[in-house]
Amino acid sequence: MISFEPMRKLMKEKGITQYQLLRDGVLLPAHVTRLSYNHNFTLKFIDKLCRELDCQPGDLIEYVDSKNDSTIRHTIQ
Repeated sequence: MISFEPMRKLMKEKGITQYQLLRDGVLLPAHVTRLSYNHNFTLKFIDKLCRELDCQPGDLIEYVDSKNDSTIRHTIQ
């Protein structure tokens, strides 16, 4: 599973809040919800975040092995 936890840490380090990104039009309310559930995003959206946060894609996302993640509620069959 792809996690946006690195993005949360980066934003905290840079003192940037989700509210600021909402106010500046970088995020929409639906994006905030999708980020909290680690839902999929397009590369275009990742590009936009990288531009705004002055970072690389690897600074925003990480791969988490879902076999070891107890928070996964659904399995793909």
